[in-house]
Amino acid sequence: MKYNFSSLLPFALGAFMVACGTDEKTPVLTPEQMYEQAGILLKPHAEREKPDYQGALKLLQESANHGYLPAIIDLAGVYMEGSSDGTVKKDPQKAFQLYMLAASRGSADAQYYCGFLLEKERNVDAAVPYYRNAAKAGLPEAKYRLGRILITKNDPEAVNLIHEAAQSRRATTVAEAAYTLAWIHEKGFLNVPADHHKAMEWYMRSADAGDARAQYIIGLKFINDASITNDEAKGEALLRLSAGQDYTPAIEALIRYLFQKDPATYAQEIEAWSSRLNTLKEK
Repeated sequence: MKYNFSSLLPFALGAFMVACGTDEKTPVLTPEQMYEQAGILLKPHAEREKPDYQGALKLLQESANHGYLPAIIDLAGVYMEGSSDGTVKKDPQKAFQLYMLAASRGSADAQYYCGFLLEKERNVDAAVPYYRNAAKAGLPEAKYRLGRILITKNDPEAVNLIHEAAQSRRATTVAEAAYTLAWIHEKGFLNVPADHHKAMEWYMRSADAGDARAQYIIGLKFINDASITNDEAKGEALLRLSAGQDYTPAIEALIRYLFQKDPATYAQEIEAWSSRLNTLKEK
């Protein structure tokens, strides 16, 4: 859920055409029209080589100054991430102020980002009520992050929150929440009985959603774990997916696996993965 201008919704150009006739005055735009025009300036156009970031930012700022909620939220996102052309530098404090304003006007997304920025600054207790408000509004990201905080407090409510997040349709949230649920079932935590099979189910769901850690764990199990049906081809594929996300344990495991499988056949690939591993470790 990043806002970097690109999150602005597409709108019709016709709303901003100057009417034909003798009146040459520039039409006064409403805050909503300013917001829409900002989105237009960021799209490819025959008369512009590149998006007009400065023009879009000016309109977005004016729209936000007039209290238009979508503009306030998007402008906060711009300050949180910085603009891709360097026009706007990251300014978490300004982003937080704008999100606070949007949150006071009922935005669940803004509530979430207030919590996110507070947690990032290690002000966890202050983040909780913002996450809770966003979670009540149904945001799966807020449920997951609130659940993670409650885990540290040994609060069983965490399990239900993370479970709900893991059943959402947002892949990133599902990947993280399902991985956390798998860990809870594997360890038997928060009054949840240890259950290897349920842990495997959640690791699989996390792996399917793209979590590199889960792909690594399941990949190794398909290759080595006698307690499940061995499927080396699937295990190798999962290790490759995980390694492709630069997850170093997966790269190390894949190198070992390929070496044991056939060091001559996979010599070039082993060398390539070893080089990538060294590069990652030097960072």
